[in-house]
Amino acid sequence: MNKPFFSIVVVSLNAETTITHTINSVLSQSFDDYEIIVKDGLSKDDTVKNIPVSDKIKVYEQADKSIYDAMNQGIEYANGKFVCFLNCGDFFADNNVLGKIYEVAKENDEAVIYGNYLRKGVLFKQPTNISPFYLYRTPLCHQTMFISKKLFETNGLYNTELKILADYEHTLKDYFSETKFVYCNYPVCDYMGEGVSESKKGKIIKNKERKKIIKEYYSKKNIVWNEFKIFVSMRKLRQAIVSDKSPKWLRLLYRKVINIVNK
Repeated sequence: MNKPFFSIVVVSLNAETTITHTINSVLSQSFDDYEIIVKDGLSKDDTVKNIPVSDKIKVYEQADKSIYDAMNQGIEYANGKFVCFLNCGDFFADNNVLGKIYEVAKENDEAVIYGNYLRKGVLFKQPTNISPFYLYRTPLCHQTMFISKKLFETNGLYNTELKILADYEHTLKDYFSETKFVYCNYPVCDYMGEGVSESKKGKIIKNKERKKIIKEYYSKKNIVWNEFKIFVSMRKLRQAIVSDKSPKWLRLLYRKVINIVNK
């Protein structure tokens, strides 16, 4: 039996109102060499009953300790060459997403393919080329990423000690192990957001985890330099310095600093 090219992993828990739309956005794809892995954490509502019927779908009902534990279980069940995660409530941007990603992924075996995303109908474009500074400042949207299954074998699964940023940590692990990241200039998904990471408590946990992760992957020197780059790039600071009210020497000095920072 031939393995599918894509494994779309949908992790669910009491998601009866959102899971159908998420999965139907996969079933409607024009490119059909994929499987859908639904890893349900023993939902107590009608989540499992609301999963559409298709021979493309494999449902695994199994207890898990966290969303990343559930995602790790989904990876273990996945047979595809590339793995993508769609949370319940998220959905592919249109019917051609998998076909567009395939054209890029087929030429890049052990890589991470990523694209753009929508949020409440607004398009957000991710960079053509990512850098250590970009990843320091801005995580890639996880739902836009198609990750080679081989990377989970070489770099391990998600760190379940992290509650919110294990996907960010894994992205850094892949990047700093010289994994190839390839951009596809196409909207991949409509990202719902509004999860635990955006709550008041979630933001506190996220900030603590980010500091821990940053210290693991960036040297003290790089952290200081990156924070300086963020500071001098602040919009309010830039607007104040480049205004006609500021001295000419200050404007020239600021431009020189920006040129150095952007190299």
